[in-house]
Amino acid sequence: MSQKINGFPEKILLATDGMENTTSAARAAVDLAGKGGAELHVVHVWHSVPSPYASGFIRGGLKEVGREALERQVRRIEDEGGTVSEASLMEGRAVEGIIARAEEIGAGLVVAGSRGMGRLGRMALGSVSTGLAHRSHCPVLIVPEGEEAWPPERVLVGYGSFEDADRAGFLGASLARALGAGVELVGVTGDGGDAEERLRDVERALESRADEIEEAVGLRPRARPLVGEVARAILGIHAEEEKPALLSFGSKVLGGVGRVLVGEALDEVLSKSRGPVLITPEPHPASKARILERGGTGNREGPAILVATDGSEVALRAGEYAARLAGGLGAKLFVLHVVDEHLAFHGGIHYGEFVEMLSQDGREATAKVRALAEEVGAECEELVVLGRPDRTILAVAEEVGADPIVLGAEGMSAFEHALIGSVSEEVLRHANRTVLVVGGHPEGGHPEGGHSEGGSSEGERSEDRS
Repeated sequence: MSQKINGFPEKILLATDGMENTTSAARAAVDLAGKGGAELHVVHVWHSVPSPYASGFIRGGLKEVGREALERQVRRIEDEGGTVSEASLMEGRAVEGIIARAEEIGAGLVVAGSRGMGRLGRMALGSVSTGLAHRSHCPVLIVPEGEEAWPPERVLVGYGSFEDADRAGFLGASLARALGAGVELVGVTGDGGDAEERLRDVERALESRADEIEEAVGLRPRARPLVGEVARAILGIHAEEEKPALLSFGSKVLGGVGRVLVGEALDEVLSKSRGPVLITPEPHPASKARILERGGTGNREGPAILVATDGSEVALRAGEYAARLAGGLGAKLFVLHVVDEHLAFHGGIHYGEFVEMLSQDGREATAKVRALAEEVGAECEELVVLGRPDRTILAVAEEVGADPIVLGAEGMSAFEHALIGSVSEEVLRHANRTVLVVGGHPEGGHPEGGHSEGGSSEGERSEDRS
């Protein structure tokens, strides 16, 4: 009989292609749902032919293949004694569809096989499961194929000082308790200076975290302080094990400074681990944890202005406008660059390297606006966030209490001229606060009240949603 475990997900979503290479993932999802008392949902995303000339017959055939794959997976689960609460068939790209479905049902955990969702998913950028690990804001459990992969006898948790590392510890421990497995918290320190004293500090921190996990989950982890880097330290421990363990990480622990930098370390863990890997990201693309980690002040009294920049000349003019406005009002200026997760995932080269390249471009773009803010004496904070640009801009504005939002008229992407203005238009359409759109003309607007003398200029649009 299942028992209710504090911190255990109430809904588990299994992503499937209905093929044999996801049987371990299905076995894990059924096992966890049964032992933890969670609802089990199943999703299959079928990808239509991306052509306006594709006939309805071809599209209908692809949809039918997807439906059969989904039904096949549900039958397998039921044959093994599992119960499926709901099965969903979706059209689109696999990663986007799975993430969307997880958000729709409020899933606490997504489970996927490590060999992806089909042959196309294993091309240059890796599998669908890799894309989920990089992009999902819901915890993702990636299970490799093979009988020995599940169930694990032990859970190894990479410990760090960020919120998602705490969540990784609590979630990893709750899964371990349901499975009857042991848990270890692995913390690391560098090898320079007084390493022994730092190891003692790490051990004290681990023991303190173990106390909290034991009180919340009812299972006490073992503390294991080591010298080195978290991901490699855990992989080293894991390599010595006869039976694969479940490796649990918060995304910041893998990346070191913000989720946007997670790529290379995460790819290394996914490629080298023999057992399941649990990735626990931040709960929201603009969570307060990320902002505080970048030196912010959280909920701040007083006015705040958000300007989004991509480093272009138009965005820089919007940044100058926002800086002068912040200086005149005594407001704090938040400068945001959004690394477009869609462009990052489909960039055509190694995901981690491409994300790091884009994030470096973002840091350079925000630094230029910060310099403008410093010239007028405005308080400024820079943010580089991975996500969908329009949604992330709105989420960050909500989080920091910014009003207005200032944007350049050319949007957030210079990759395609045909898309110019799309981000600005989406933000204007959905914002519940004032949005100022600064155009490409150097004379376009002055900061006093958001309008130029004599009214709104051609280079500026203002919309008040308050």
